[in-house]
Amino acid sequence: MLSNRHLYDKKKLTNPYLGDQLINTITTHINLGILIEDESGLVISINEAFCNMFNIKAPKETLIGSDLILNGSIDLSVLENEYYFIQRTNEILSERKMVTNDGIELKNGQYLERDYIPIIEGELYQGHIWYYKSSTEKYLVEKKLEKIKKAYGDLFSHLPNDIAVLDPEYADLFLNPITVKDEELRQYILEWMIHPNYPNSTTLFPGKDINNYQDLFASVIQNKIEGTIEEKRVNENGEIHYYLRNLKPVFDETGKLNMLIGLNTDITERVKVEEDLKKAKRLTEDISKAKELFLANISHEIRTPLNGILGLANLIKKTELNQQQSKMAWMIDEAANNLLVIVNDILNLEKISSGEIIFEEIPFQLKDQIATIVDSFQYKAEEQNLLLKFENELERDQMVLGDPYRLSQILNNLISNAIKFSEKGFVSVTLSSISETDNLIWCKIAVKDTGIGIAPNQIEQIFEPFKQADSSITRKFGGTGLGLGICKKLIENMGGRIAVESVPSKGSTFSCILPIKKNNKVLSPTINQPNYEILKGCRILLAEDVEMNQFITRTLLEEKGVYVSVAINGKEVIEKVTNYQYDLILMDISMPYMDGIQATSIIRNMNHPTKKSIPIIAMTANAFKKDETKYRSVGMNGYLSKPFHETQLYNAIIEVLDQAHFIVQDEQIETPNTTSNKLYNEELIMGMGKGRPEFIQKMVGLFLKTMPIDMELLVNSATINDWKTVEKTAHRMKSAFRGMGIKMAATKVKRIEEMATDIPLDQSIYTHINELNQLLKEVLTQLKEDYPNAFVPK
Repeated sequence: MLSNRHLYDKKKLTNPYLGDQLINTITTHINLGILIEDESGLVISINEAFCNMFNIKAPKETLIGSDLILNGSIDLSVLENEYYFIQRTNEILSERKMVTNDGIELKNGQYLERDYIPIIEGELYQGHIWYYKSSTEKYLVEKKLEKIKKAYGDLFSHLPNDIAVLDPEYADLFLNPITVKDEELRQYILEWMIHPNYPNSTTLFPGKDINNYQDLFASVIQNKIEGTIEEKRVNENGEIHYYLRNLKPVFDETGKLNMLIGLNTDITERVKVEEDLKKAKRLTEDISKAKELFLANISHEIRTPLNGILGLANLIKKTELNQQQSKMAWMIDEAANNLLVIVNDILNLEKISSGEIIFEEIPFQLKDQIATIVDSFQYKAEEQNLLLKFENELERDQMVLGDPYRLSQILNNLISNAIKFSEKGFVSVTLSSISETDNLIWCKIAVKDTGIGIAPNQIEQIFEPFKQADSSITRKFGGTGLGLGICKKLIENMGGRIAVESVPSKGSTFSCILPIKKNNKVLSPTINQPNYEILKGCRILLAEDVEMNQFITRTLLEEKGVYVSVAINGKEVIEKVTNYQYDLILMDISMPYMDGIQATSIIRNMNHPTKKSIPIIAMTANAFKKDETKYRSVGMNGYLSKPFHETQLYNAIIEVLDQAHFIVQDEQIETPNTTSNKLYNEELIMGMGKGRPEFIQKMVGLFLKTMPIDMELLVNSATINDWKTVEKTAHRMKSAFRGMGIKMAATKVKRIEEMATDIPLDQSIYTHINELNQLLKEVLTQLKEDYPNAFVPK
């Protein structure tokens, strides 16, 4: 009756169980509305009762083979809610499961019920039968019964389980034997009724706790007010039960106690549930804290190796490059910014918890943005001998307002998948326009490949998190199965939709349709560049315990004429602030002896008015919203997430020096891979040194100086079981290894750092320390051979 239609084939009436004259005769004599349709929703058989229910005037024989909705035969106006009827019908047809007593309300106050029976032979869906019957009387009776039931339900829902009415004069007594299950309590009540003026309970003194029924009786009688307690009882079998006791006194007109109404409820299950809930709450809080700690650690571990890409790309772009190299450097920078968006979403607890994603509205050239994304995959496509092409079918170049990073995130995933799953042939990306308005363009981006394809029964699950079309795909191609699910969510949140067409062994086409705002107010860009000249001559105290980070940050600042002083822990910071004057402090949060939070707190409580108000910017690898609150609370002026762009560093300093509001800089980068046989990353070192031999020699010399000392401290601390020192030393060494691109050593020392906190201690940590020691010796040998002129900076 609904969904996609086609012209009805009259030959289908030869089917042995559809359209037979016997069926028509039976349906005519049944006092039910009957409609039989084939698998496409076209009428096979219909009776007069159904036609009367839906005001169908056409002869029944003319309805055979037609769609009652599309041909307008059925009068939907008789329904109270036409939209719900169509929606519910589609829902039932799509599920193809038997449905009974599905209710329908008509505008004339009548009610119908319908049954749906699918006709399935083997696994083949042949059609279905609808049965419609009047249920008005039944409906009205049920409504009345529900009303009565609700009234009684409301009455008894306000009554505890057990009720006892106690009258000392025996004039009116209600004591259900099952009401008072406690024999001791029953005996007490009976004695009280015999001697109401002499209660068995001791007279209560003011302030005495009431924790049993005897005290409750005494309290109610003495004070002449209602009382309630929760009582714990242990029966003869040692079973614990909890009871809610309520006693209400009723007085006559003279104020004399007339009766007591006692309500007693067994709340054992409720108490157990409450205890379970308390345990669950504590467990949830512990898990939440563990999750936050885990994400904080992961944040630190991810952001620390991200220090390279952006700094490297910026340094590379400052050297003399040919056209191809400039383009590659720009593509590295673009890819790093796309990575920032993904990393920040993963690490932001609030966004993970709420699912909230904020989309930017940035002007960009739609065609150029997609072309750049496609170009970034050319090398990968060439490695697999694939042709990767971009086809722009837009009639004109279109400036739009949107989030280019989210668009890149979507296309990066789709193109990456297309290349990964294609062993030969091509991958094409096509941009076209479906429709336009004055302010909006509906664009279609199709990514087509000649890869392995997807089976029809697996298409739906590929958009579910952590699922791929087949488990063998994970084994062969890798991946988490998160990518397409994220793409789908992003596209839907942008107001669009994604679809896929695929043929196994021939390829797939993923098409996303997105509404994107036009940038109708295209103005000549007037970008206010920060005046970095104001940094010249500034006196900045850099609080940082990792020498590699000191070296990079100091170099960037000194390039702008900044005078930089370095402190390696919070104590040194306090000493230097006490003895010298600075314009600003860059404060690392995690430092030995005294961290950045403690140091800032001490500075803010100094007596000297100038020193206590020195602007302080936190430098941290943790980018959590709660951290911003913590930094504000101790009096910091802002925070800068590591790793950072050099422009972010400069801008943060300028903003803090010029303004009073709290500033935030929190975009990050990543270190590049290397195909060199070296144990260290030579490209990373060259890039950070901007090709300047003296800078590189100093940097390598610094590593050659500090690493053997730290390694010796690590070994000696492990020998005497000083695992706290092992943990701190490993953490410091990890940053240096990553700064030099020594991934094997960074991975090994990270494992040692984690194991040093394990209880009980994993004895294999000694093996890891020995292996790290041997690996470091090999690295030092390589560096000494490759950089014989390396020297330690003074």
